[in-house]
Amino acid sequence: MSQFFPAFVDSFNELLTLVKDKKIAVVGHMRPDGDCIGSQFALAEFLRQAGAKDVVCLNQNPVPYLYENLGAGEKMLSAEDFTDKSYEIITVDCADYKRTNLTLCERFPNVLACIDHHASNAPSAKINIIDSKASATAELIAGLAFDANLKFSERVCNLLYTGIVMDTRQFTTTSTRALTFEIATALVKAGADAPQVAVELYQRERFGKLRLMAEYLQSLKLHFNGRICIGILPAGIYEKTDSEKADSDGLVDLARSVNGVDIAVLLEDLAHGVKGSLRAKDAKYAVNEIASKFGGGGHLAAAGFTAEGEKIETFYPKLLEIIENSLKQKDKFNS
Repeated sequence: MSQFFPAFVDSFNELLTLVKDKKIAVVGHMRPDGDCIGSQFALAEFLRQAGAKDVVCLNQNPVPYLYENLGAGEKMLSAEDFTDKSYEIITVDCADYKRTNLTLCERFPNVLACIDHHASNAPSAKINIIDSKASATAELIAGLAFDANLKFSERVCNLLYTGIVMDTRQFTTTSTRALTFEIATALVKAGADAPQVAVELYQRERFGKLRLMAEYLQSLKLHFNGRICIGILPAGIYEKTDSEKADSDGLVDLARSVNGVDIAVLLEDLAHGVKGSLRAKDAKYAVNEIASKFGGGGHLAAAGFTAEGEKIETFYPKLLEIIENSLKQKDKFNS
């Protein structure tokens, strides 16, 4: 059987060897999505298989409502409160260690391994397994585990399948490739229950999320001859709609779905700044370059940032100008 990720076989085997008899903390990015949750919990099980003495999962935020059933059996501990220095850190689905938790970064400055798929990742761990072509970190972890002949429980198959489905938006993003389908198929053959995962992800929405979605849709505005679509989530919106921050995941894709839109934006008003999510219909628009201007990053067609100290009303026109200039430059380059 051919290997899914031959370039990383040695690195992953080295990691599996290093974790034996060690205590490991698997850490994901703050405000975790399906790929982050699925990757954290699945990797934790694989590391236990490899002989790790103990494995815990850490995150700044709790497991979102949508993934509670899929993640049953695994606890998510607070990254802010974790102080046990006998553990070593492995990050997953995190382009920048600082996106885990700043207190954790200070407490644990050294990272044993990083497994990720973000193009903006700057390798800083002892072992770095980073593939920006992978559609999801879950795709990468699944492929690595298949290559290493690890055992897949039904729970792990569902977690990894969830990660792939969520990060590819049901296999519709530009990062979706033949290998993505091959690994998803391998997971289904190994035990992933695709219909049940679909029920968990798309048929358990809380009414508050629908109200939040309605507010975001009402805010959408088109710019630059309909090629840019921007929507906002103002301060107090979660309280108003009886929703949670995790419910904003995927809203920006609604703006991208508009015919003629090349770049979509979600701007969220925070107490300390403005959080932005960027999506492009085509990777050639490299929205990660736009995000990098505000200390963010991500993928060519999906990126994010937090502009500290900004307010939406003054930040909105600045961002719009930057996106317009970026589109003009890309148009010239691709003409």
